[in-house]
Amino acid sequence: MASEQGQKEIPAFMAVLMLCASLVVPGPSWAGPDSALVELDQQLSDFSDVLTLDSAAGRFSLGELMQRAGLTGLTPDLPYPGQNTGISKKPTDTPTQMATATAEGFRTALALLTQVHGGEDNIDILNAHPNGRTEALTFRSGLVTMDHIRASLAQIIPRAQMQKWDNTLRVPIILWDDTVLQLGPEDHIQLSRSDGAFIISLGRVDINGSRVSVVGDAPPASKDFVPFFTIGGGGALQMDRAVFQGLGFGNTPKFSGLSVVDHPLLPSLGETRITDSYFDKVLTLSLSGISRAEISGNQFSNMRNNALLLSTSPRTRVQGNLFFGESPTNAIRVLRGSNHSRLTGNVLLQGDRSGILVQGQSNHVEVSGNVIWRRGGGAIKISKSHCSVVRQNVILNSRQKGVDIRASNQITVQANRISGSRSAGIWVSNQSRHAVTYVSDNILRQNKSGLSTATGAQVMLVGNDLSDQLPRLIEGDIVFHNRAVATNLRGAVPMMISASAAQFPPQASLADCEP
Repeated sequence: MASEQGQKEIPAFMAVLMLCASLVVPGPSWAGPDSALVELDQQLSDFSDVLTLDSAAGRFSLGELMQRAGLTGLTPDLPYPGQNTGISKKPTDTPTQMATATAEGFRTALALLTQVHGGEDNIDILNAHPNGRTEALTFRSGLVTMDHIRASLAQIIPRAQMQKWDNTLRVPIILWDDTVLQLGPEDHIQLSRSDGAFIISLGRVDINGSRVSVVGDAPPASKDFVPFFTIGGGGALQMDRAVFQGLGFGNTPKFSGLSVVDHPLLPSLGETRITDSYFDKVLTLSLSGISRAEISGNQFSNMRNNALLLSTSPRTRVQGNLFFGESPTNAIRVLRGSNHSRLTGNVLLQGDRSGILVQGQSNHVEVSGNVIWRRGGGAIKISKSHCSVVRQNVILNSRQKGVDIRASNQITVQANRISGSRSAGIWVSNQSRHAVTYVSDNILRQNKSGLSTATGAQVMLVGNDLSDQLPRLIEGDIVFHNRAVATNLRGAVPMMISASAAQFPPQASLADCEP
């Protein structure tokens, strides 16, 4: 997935990783002295530097990178070399006949996206094609390949006949719902920004080892426009080992870079899987209205907005992805009823605002086994979502909260290792009167405070280790229970605390959530 230059640099890259691994013991313990956390912080800093400076990092899976850097102990559930990821790819039928190509306007395809995702940013696309020109190369009924696109351009689009083919698409491509687009390892597509190029597919898209990037300056009449690749309608995407660079613009999922966005009235053409791919300076990878998708083993570098968006996309599995480089906002957003999604074994290095945001009635979400380091905001935030689990995450040196729970009931925060947060390690606020948050078996070290609440309702505490969290064990409207917590630093005795009372039930209760 790296450039040719990156491929030549692999020996140097490997040498740096091996040096990092030689300096530390895999899986540093949090039970030891402060020096273990300092060492872990430096190890993650070295890892981040290697990823940022060496383009060859994109050729390795996250499991391989973590293994070579001596960090496997932090992500025990992450697939490592030789392990089966458990992600299967269903065989799909491919048409044998080539699709029919014509020159048509792209307004109809835009209208289908607009029906579900609104008309915002459409004017930027129209302005990128001056004089009312909305001509696109359009395919129907059959297989589409890069060779087919190239040949069809020369035959059908008059202004393309005089241009030398250099892998650059200078006109929009529209693929209807009865097409299958196949791109392979030899296909490098450059979408011309100055010509207003983009790809919209309403059919199935299979990408294996391909590269899609942006070239050229902004159109004179549309400075915000940037080419994009959108799979809409009932379309589906199967993508493996691809590279996407620089795509995406606007404020909606439909043009955000690489997008899979459904139309609720159109039948689905299959499931979406995006694996082992590399995203560089893309606005956002967006899934909207997509069920049971797999987003696994990908790398997100220097994303221009939130890196990964799940909106109304239940039962999505986000596993073993790496987020690094500059990042102006959340790495992962789970929004608008993306219920029963699982975010496991991901590594988030730096970036602003909360690393993982679960919000908007996205219930029963599992956030487990992730490593989140030096976020400019908090690490994990659950807001207005219920019955979710935050478990076995490693959270180190967040500028704000470690785990932030707001207006959410029956949340379990369990067995996390949280250290160095400049605000509370665990924060609970804006809860309804009868809400309960279950906080158990966490290790809290050297945060500004261990647990803080503001209208936090009830918090069940059991088995948490706050022995290295002195003097600020708890803050906020539960601060008056500091003495009770101080006499129970390792949580041997279950406690149910609220702003008004501290109770000691005979045994710890668990979240009462339906599956």
